[in-house]
Amino acid sequence: MKPALHPFERERLCELRRYGILDTDREREFDELVEIVAEICEAPVSVINFIDDGRQWFKAEVGLGVRSTPLETSLCGHAILQGDYIEIPDTLEDARMADNPLCTSDPGFRFYAGSVLKGANGLPLGTLCVLDHKPRALSEHQRKVLRVISRHIMRELDLRVALDREQMLRREVDHRVKNSLASIGALLSMKSRRESDVGARRALEDASSRIRSLSSLHAELHELDGQASVSLISLFTRIETDLQQLLPGGIELTIVVGDVRVGPELANSLVLIVNEFVANSVKHAFGAGPGSVKVGIEAQSDRWSLVCRDSGTAGAAAAERAAQGSGLGTRVIQSIASSMNIVPQWRANGDGMELRMSGTMAGTAT
Repeated sequence: MKPALHPFERERLCELRRYGILDTDREREFDELVEIVAEICEAPVSVINFIDDGRQWFKAEVGLGVRSTPLETSLCGHAILQGDYIEIPDTLEDARMADNPLCTSDPGFRFYAGSVLKGANGLPLGTLCVLDHKPRALSEHQRKVLRVISRHIMRELDLRVALDREQMLRREVDHRVKNSLASIGALLSMKSRRESDVGARRALEDASSRIRSLSSLHAELHELDGQASVSLISLFTRIETDLQQLLPGGIELTIVVGDVRVGPELANSLVLIVNEFVANSVKHAFGAGPGSVKVGIEAQSDRWSLVCRDSGTAGAAAAERAAQGSGLGTRVIQSIASSMNIVPQWRANGDGMELRMSGTMAGTAT
C-alpha cells in the first residue's frame, strides 16, 4: 500500500526544506549514529531518512547501500502518520505493508521500528528506524535508544538552522556597517576638502583616516568565512591604499608585512597603532616639506614585531613626550599597548621618530 500524504503535506515539505538537509553529503556524525543504533538494536539495517515529495531520502544508512527509494515502497512514509513512534513486529501481518515488495521479496523486511523526526513546528519530516529480515520486537532499552537519538538528530539540525540564521543576520549587519563606514568616511573627506580653517581640516582628515582604517579592518574580518585569523598582507594592502589617499603631496608611505595570519584582535591593534603613527607623522614630523613613513610588521608562529619610522626632525624631547602619551595619537597607542601588556619603545635623535613594539600572539610582552 502506498503511503498516504500527510494532512498538512505542503507545510510539512516546506518545513523539511527549511532545514536544508536534503541531498547533502554523508557526514560521519550521522553515520556513527546509525551504526550505534544498529548495534544496540541488533538490526542489520538502520537509517536516518526524510520523506520528500515522491521519494524517501537517506542522510545516513547501514545495511541498505542506497541514498533514496521511491515513496511508493516507503515503510517510513506510513510511520510519519502514526505519531512519535511505531513498531511493527511482522510487516506481512500489517495491511499497510503486506503487499510491499520490500517486505515480500526474499529476503524482505519483516520487522520495522522507527522514531519520528519532527521539525520545530511539530510536523513529521522522517524517521530514525531499524529493520530486520525476521519478525521480532525491541526491548524497552532499545526503544528508548531510538527515541533519544532521534531527538538528538533534530537538536543537531535545529542548531544548524539557528547558526545559519545567525550568520545571515551577521552578513546583513556587516553589510550595513560597511556602507555606514564608507558613507561617514566619504562625508568627512568631502568636508575636509571644503574646510578653510587649517586646524579643522586636519581634524576632519584625521577622523576620515581613522574611519577608513576601521572600514578596511571590517572588510577583512567580513571576508574570513569562518576562519579564525586575518591575512596581514591582505589587510595592510587595504590600509596602505586608504592612507595614501589622505597623505599630503610629497609624503611617501611604505608598509612591509610578512605573509602571515594573525588573530582579529591583534590585527585590529596593529591597524590602530599604524594609523595613529602615520597620522602623528603627517601632523608633526615634516612641516611643509617632503618625507617618508616606513612600517614593518613581522610575525611568526608565536611572536610578532612592529617598527614604525618617519624621516622627520623629531628629537629626544619628542620621543620623551611620545613615551608619556602627551598627544592624542600617542595616548591611543599607549592605551592599546597597555591592553596587550606591552611598553612601546620610542626613539628620536633629530632624524625622525621610531616606534618599536613586540609581543606574543597572545599579547604578552617580550
